[in-house]
Parts: sequence; structure tokens; C-alpha cells
Amino acid sequence: MKSLVSGAVSLVMGCGALGCAGPRMVAPEDVAQGSQVLEVTDRSSMSGSLVNESFKLGSFAVSDVDRDWNKKSSFSVVGYSNATTTTGYSYKVKGGAGAWEGSCASSANDKGVHVMGGSVDWGTTKLTCECKQGGTSASVVLHSNSPDNDKNSAGALTVGDAKYKVSAVNATDKTNLGSGAAGFRYDSEEGALGAVEVLRPGRVWLNARLPEAQRLPVACVSAGLMLYQPPSDH
Repeated sequence: MKSLVSGAVSLVMGCGALGCAGPRMVAPEDVAQGSQVLEVTDRSSMSGSLVNESFKLGSFAVSDVDRDWNKKSSFSVVGYSNATTTTGYSYKVKGGAGAWEGSCASSANDKGVHVMGGSVDWGTTKLTCECKQGGTSASVVLHSNSPDNDKNSAGALTVGDAKYKVSAVNATDKTNLGSGAAGFRYDSEEGALGAVEVLRPGRVWLNARLPEAQRLPVACVSAGLMLYQPPSDH
């Protein structure tokens, strides 16, 4: 999932020097209608182990972002091992009662690096973000069969015993020069539940259909998707 946010990051950094604003995801009408929007504020345009990557997500606080996954024996994401993980990171989301512990990992079915035209191809990839608090958990899993173009990425969101569909959103308010999706939407059989924008600075939509008890865990895994960085950056 090499290009999930890489295009957005380079565009934001370039615009930082030029004083321009990058593209923003346009939420599908059925997502936007009846949704609470969690805006991202106080987020740095830079990422990495030497950068304070904390930010506000609506009334929630995303903090303690740690990308040194391969230096910590405590780091784990279900279904991943050191042999298959291409990148990983952990973080916390605070709000309401207590903090949620988040962790994300990506893997490639072929860890060999193929250089084609100056770009790195990591093969078919998967990205998983998990959030836990006590005995409650949530996770989102994305699959991409074409990691150099994530506009067709899809997957599943699980919150407790509930499971929902995840699909890419590509609509933006201006030209998006990146090859990755602008964000992802969450759907149940009854309709839209929300969405996350992975273009910086990012946003989360929580639809009225989403049960109250699931709103913070969905915001937590959404924060994990916003924090994703491609393996070639590490």
C-alpha cells in the first residue's frame, strides 16, 4: 500500500513552501448527510520518528505516535510478524473515559524491492490498524492488489462483533496529484456509517447510524489510517 498517503505528503510539503493548500477529500453525499465531522487541528506537515506527530481529532487527542516498531518487543498486530511486516507504528487516542491504544502494520506478499523507473514497488500489500481499550477492540483491514495505485483499495471494519465494509473514496475538491485514495468510507447493510480522509490534515465523518459506543473506536482506527506512511520512507 505504498501510495496510500505518499502523494498527499509530498504535495503538502511542496505547498508548504509555496503557501498553497492541497486537495481535500469530498465526502460522498450519503456520508456527509447526518454526519458529525471531526476536523484535524494542530497537526505537523512532517512525519517520522523525530517528529511530534500528535494532533487533535475533533474533541479527541491523538498522541504518543511511535514508529520504532522493530525496536519494541511489545509491538504486535494480529496476523503480522517481524518477518512479514514492512512498516508499523503505535499511538493513543484520548477522549471520554480513558485512552485507546492503537497500532498499525502493513505487509507485502513479496518483500523484495523492485525498482521501476525510480519508484519502489512493494508487491500486493495489506494494512491493518487495531485499537483496544480494556476488553473492547476495533480494527480496520485494507487490501490493495495494485500498491502503486490505491484508488481501488477495499477492506473491512470490525467493531466488537459488528463488521462493516470499507471502500476507497477518490473525489477531491481540486486535482489530486497523488496515486492513492483520498480516503475511505465505512458502510453497513443499512447505509453509510462514516468515512476518513487520509489527505492531510485529515478528517473523520461519523454518521448518525453509527452506534454511540462505536464512535470513539472508529475514530481511533481512522486516526491510524491517517498516520500511515509507505514502507519506502523508513
